[in-house]
Amino acid sequence: MKNLFIKVGLLSMLVFGVSSCDLNGDLDNPNSITPAKADVDLLMNGLQIDFADFFASAQSLVNPLVRHEAMTGGFRYQTANAPQNANGVWSTAYQGVMVNADLIIKLAQEKNLTTHVAVAKILKAYTYLTLVDLFNNVPRTEAARASEGSAYFNPVADAGADVYAYAITLLDEARTELAKTGVAAGAALARDIYYAGNRARWNALANTIELKAQVNLRGVNANANARIATLRTLDLIDTEAENFTYKYGTATVPVSRHPLYRQYYDPVVGNAGGYISNYLLYEMFSAKGVEDPRWRYYFYRQVGSITRALELEPKALGCTNGAAPDHYVTAGVPMFCTFEPGFYGRDHGDGFGIPPDGPFLTCVGVYPAGGRADNTSTANTNYHVPTQEGQGANGAGIQPIWMSFYTNFLVAEIEAGLGNNAAAKTALDLGINNSVTQIRNFSTGKGQVLNPGREASTTAYLTAVDNLYTAAANKVDVIAKEFWIAAWGNGVEAYNLYRRTGAPRDFQPTLQTNPGPFMRTYVYPANYVNSNDNATQIDVNITNKVFWDTNTVVLF
Repeated sequence: MKNLFIKVGLLSMLVFGVSSCDLNGDLDNPNSITPAKADVDLLMNGLQIDFADFFASAQSLVNPLVRHEAMTGGFRYQTANAPQNANGVWSTAYQGVMVNADLIIKLAQEKNLTTHVAVAKILKAYTYLTLVDLFNNVPRTEAARASEGSAYFNPVADAGADVYAYAITLLDEARTELAKTGVAAGAALARDIYYAGNRARWNALANTIELKAQVNLRGVNANANARIATLRTLDLIDTEAENFTYKYGTATVPVSRHPLYRQYYDPVVGNAGGYISNYLLYEMFSAKGVEDPRWRYYFYRQVGSITRALELEPKALGCTNGAAPDHYVTAGVPMFCTFEPGFYGRDHGDGFGIPPDGPFLTCVGVYPAGGRADNTSTANTNYHVPTQEGQGANGAGIQPIWMSFYTNFLVAEIEAGLGNNAAAKTALDLGINNSVTQIRNFSTGKGQVLNPGREASTTAYLTAVDNLYTAAANKVDVIAKEFWIAAWGNGVEAYNLYRRTGAPRDFQPTLQTNPGPFMRTYVYPANYVNSNDNATQIDVNITNKVFWDTNTVVLF
């Protein structure tokens, strides 16, 4: 008889095994799908969707820590970031990605389907790297061995460094598969929602994933810089066509819209929920003295002014507009609560309740969530058009897992670290230009076109950044700020960047003083700790670092 349900640590995983009971097959379910009968292309489709769900969960878990969306679950890091928040990331990784990837690798190797093998290994590698980036030590060796006996029902966490090394080995193995040609390469990958079976682009992705991993490793691995130099001679994701994204649709049944779109564009008009970080809103609108040309694509203001919002609903604000806390004033923090024209986000660590502000708060725009672009003049103070499902691109957004302009910013960071400030500036400018161009192209492709004169000048913005770069003692500070802005929609890269560089250094502090230590790793999921006898929860009262985090800057 077939046994399909086996517990692994905290999780219940679907894995395939055969028990000693056979009864000549009389008890086999004729409708069950065994490994021998499985369609590898259908399994791959499931793996790729699980992977997108994993990324979406991972990035949303940490983007409040880095002030993309506001951290609102509590006033202290330890209360706003509870263990149960991480359950979905963990279960999707181990129950979805790992199980499907391992099964695909086994079946595809037997059938000489090298593209399938390579893609499964690449997605598995990215998932393990990200788990380490989030939690440091995670189960790997014993995570998929439950079928061998009860000793593996409580898998021990492997050292993060060992898991990183294993993931990089998977990437190398994937590249070996992708280098095969002709008969040796086997049949093409028929179901591929990312690259339509294009082996060259999967190879570029494998190189790029390793590049970002090696950049993390520079502080702990003496060989990392040499490997980075080699990887930069290989094909990387450096064109718009190579962007690694998961694309959402517009269907209601089954629900296929971007999760942020569903959050901010409800079927009920004016029922938006969630808060974008005030710091990000302010940084893009006016912090440099010029507007960021991307803000109208990133955000949508439902009102033309906060004054208009208070006229319509006097209780709309959950804070006292203008009365900044003393430690904000002392630190010179320029934004608090809301600011004109009509920007309504929330401050970092504002755990107060939610007022009747759904029709007024600033919402996600067309990039990457598939919402609407902000086409309203900043002079139109009486504007008030709340969001509703169906507006904008109707949720046909993307998960920006790796955009080609991320590579530009990574190269700028590498060059600056080597002291090559001119080369770093060239890469920085290229990253900004590519980011603006691609986000405009994405929005235009979704029918969200700004009126003439609405988009701010890219030239003026580049000049402002270049002036900051020239004046900066530490060039990485400027590079990291621009990478952080361009990484909107990807909390994973922003979180790695902040820990790796300590920048941006002018982040808005928490609303309350004494928020506890910044979480340089996330806490383990509640399900993992509660169900695994070998798991010990990360101490939230001290600073815990991922193994590659040698940065001495105090994060806040």
